[in-house]
Amino acid sequence: MVREAGRRRSSRSRHHLGWPARGCDGGASVSPAVYQPSDLPSRIASKIEVDSESGCWLWTGSCNRESPSGYGTVAYQGKTQLVHRVVFKLLVGEIPEGFQVSHAEPRGPNHTRCCNPHHLEAVTREEALRRRDWERARARRTHCRHGHEYTPENTYLDPRGFRQCRACRSERDKSR
Repeated sequence: MVREAGRRRSSRSRHHLGWPARGCDGGASVSPAVYQPSDLPSRIASKIEVDSESGCWLWTGSCNRESPSGYGTVAYQGKTQLVHRVVFKLLVGEIPEGFQVSHAEPRGPNHTRCCNPHHLEAVTREEALRRRDWERARARRTHCRHGHEYTPENTYLDPRGFRQCRACRSERDKSR
């Protein structure tokens, strides 16, 4: 417990007030918090590898998908949760109602496994969708929503540059 201004508080509560995790000089300006994986419970910290180039804290534990685009997951408070959300809650503070934790900027192919709180921020769903790399997401799709494969023969690029399935387009035109 830490005693502040005559009140007793747990040492973790200061993070929820937006105070730095380490070192407050007591002056008018407060320096930003410097977080380390060792600030986390050992069960979580033991599954984080720090990438020296990007500064990402790469999660080496379980993920919600086998692919590289999967997000890290951890059992916390009796349920399986996304690790970047858990780390954010533990080090930065609660996630405001209606917000989600998003990566401030994608840092390479492993950014979905990054849980460094300096690379994360709470944003609205609209902002998170605005930031998404839609071109890359569409390029990963190999089939249309009806199961037809995107091949050069079966793919039409509309004037906006979006792919359309020729088979589906043909079926839609016949039903009109």
